[in-house]
Amino acid sequence: MNKVKNRVITLIAFLALNNMVFAQNPATNVKATFTIDKTEFDYGNIPENGGLANHTFIITNTGANPLVVKQVVASCGCTTPDWTREPIAPDKTGEIKVAYNPKGRFGTFAKNISVYCENADPVHLTIKGNVEKIEDDDKPQAPIFTPDETSYDFGTIGENDGFAEHIFKFKNTGNAPLTVTRVHTSCGCTKPEWTQSPIEPGQEGIIIITFSPKGRIGNFNKQATVYTNENGGYKRHKLIITGNVVEKPSDPYVTYIDTIGGVGIEEKDLTFKNFNPVKTNRKSLYIKNYNTETVYFSWENVPDYIAVTCPDSLKADWPGEISIVIDGTKTSEKRGRIKDSFGWIVKNQAGKVLGNENITATVNYVDDFNTLSPLQSVNAAHLEIKNSKIQFENIKRGFLGFGGTANKEFILTNTGRSDLTLYSVSSDDSRIHLPELNGKIIKAGESLTVKVTVKAKETLDSDIDNDIYVICNDPKGPIRMIKVITVKTK
Repeated sequence: MNKVKNRVITLIAFLALNNMVFAQNPATNVKATFTIDKTEFDYGNIPENGGLANHTFIITNTGANPLVVKQVVASCGCTTPDWTREPIAPDKTGEIKVAYNPKGRFGTFAKNISVYCENADPVHLTIKGNVEKIEDDDKPQAPIFTPDETSYDFGTIGENDGFAEHIFKFKNTGNAPLTVTRVHTSCGCTKPEWTQSPIEPGQEGIIIITFSPKGRIGNFNKQATVYTNENGGYKRHKLIITGNVVEKPSDPYVTYIDTIGGVGIEEKDLTFKNFNPVKTNRKSLYIKNYNTETVYFSWENVPDYIAVTCPDSLKADWPGEISIVIDGTKTSEKRGRIKDSFGWIVKNQAGKVLGNENITATVNYVDDFNTLSPLQSVNAAHLEIKNSKIQFENIKRGFLGFGGTANKEFILTNTGRSDLTLYSVSSDDSRIHLPELNGKIIKAGESLTVKVTVKAKETLDSDIDNDIYVICNDPKGPIRMIKVITVKTK
């Protein structure tokens, strides 16, 4: 009886112990589940001396039991992890903090972090980025004087035009404040002024050099020595001004018919009446600056066979001269009366355009007859003109005084032995209307009748008194003119 009783007691104790162990380990076969907000983080560009670069990954317990993060291990000592130590309840979150030290590690990087949770497979995270190298902050601090220019040419200036002044600009390209301690000039005729306060790195300063031309006719070359605080105050820089002092040019007795940007001009439409096809042909015209400041000139769209000589600038109240040269050796393909134009631009010192207008050059381009032999001259074409003066009188007006026209004719006859080529038949007066005859050929012994038309409405304000130019290959008269005259319409 006692033996049976002892066996029952032993069985009951075994079952109780077994139930106790089961209660302490209720889900030993169920793995923990969790999520992390991201498995990779990119810092982008970070400075080398910016201190630790931090990021926090968020871990969420998606299981039914508390989640324990046992360990977080980084692949490199440059990366320091930290994490939530207490168990994370179901549906709650914890943190995995990562700090990366960029000091001395410039360039791209990628580091792995392994996360170990109880009863779960490890998860691997990655941080990456690029560390930008920072220059050594301990390098010597020094200013650097960097001028935009070290010399300036005033060109030609007048003795009685007052002081000539130029501003030299400079910049501090160093990493410490720059000071111009003094500026010494080589002559009492030259006075300096300069920025007195320290110039911070990257900022600009100025040095003004003023020259007095009074009593100093001729070329000049003056020097200014600039002393700065570079190299402990022993650094020197040279600035040079040059130019030529002249007596002010005499003002020619000229009537300036127009102004372009405040500059008077003798004429804008140049006519080369006697053009030599194998030499250079020159025309000159006077100009005068009526502005109260110096003006600057430039040219555009100038044909390659035309050369323009003009001063680059003209001081206030100064006269000047423009020379236009046409090289006949470069115009062998041109024939007839042709008008070329090119632009003249007037600006002030600040670059503002004061005026912009075209200058025209009208030229009668003819053949080089010097190459003809005596026999060729005898057998050449010859032009005769019938009615070389055309006069329109009492041109009747049309309806309401407008629309009336009048026509006259002149006859061109080739009395030579070769074909006569009309290079052009034209007038500089647009009110004289002619047919297109450029390149027209008149055979030997033949004639051509040309109609001239004038419109009444175009002569209301003034009469016509101009010429028709006939340019041809007649060696004895390549340029012929026909006079056209009208009287006021009634």
